[in-house]
Amino acid sequence: MFKPKNKSARINVQVDKKTKEEAQRIYAALGLNLSTAVNMFLAQTVINNSWPLDKPTLIPDDVDEARTDALHNRNLTQFDSIQQLKDHINTDRDTH
Repeated sequence: MFKPKNKSARINVQVDKKTKEEAQRIYAALGLNLSTAVNMFLAQTVINNSWPLDKPTLIPDDVDEARTDALHNRNLTQFDSIQQLKDHINTDRDTH
């Protein structure tokens, strides 16, 4: 888990209740809490000396379902070689 190197400082942020709850659900599925996620975002801002995200990242609508599928080896694409994986990634990029 991310640990700040210096003394802690408190930030109070107003956010819509539904947004907070949804973000908590998503980060919990990723093994994070909101405090850690915000710290990671701010740390990347400092590291990049800029907005830390190159482009918006889409998280699956149902993170829990995707996680369960992965844990139970369902709905997964398998590859016999690194080249097959690269080809699949390039084909997927071309269709989006």
